[in-house]
Amino acid sequence: MTPRPENLYAHYHAHLYFGPQTLEQARALSQQAGALFKVAVGRVHEREVGPHPHWSCQLSFDSAEFERLIPWLEQHRGGLDILVHGVTGDDLADHTRHASWLGQASALKLDMFRP
Repeated sequence: MTPRPENLYAHYHAHLYFGPQTLEQARALSQQAGALFKVAVGRVHEREVGPHPHWSCQLSFDSAEFERLIPWLEQHRGGLDILVHGVTGDDLADHTRHASWLGQASALKLDMFRP
């Protein structure tokens, strides 16, 4: 079973995953999140970046916003899959043990975090 997001860390990233057909939907969702919440909205990447196997946009936020933002994302994601993970300084743990999903989980490209 895919772990549901829990508010366990001080800082978080949410990565909205999308493709060519859902680009505008993801762009609108990230802009809305930035307007409604204390969220830093990253670039909308129309290519795979880092460990992410899909096009993505990163939202950065802290634990104070978690309880408002995560239910809102769940309600408004419109079928987009979203990786949510704690930001602890350990990238491998953040993208594995500290990771949870809204929607379907994807296999991440984790080799970049391994020595």
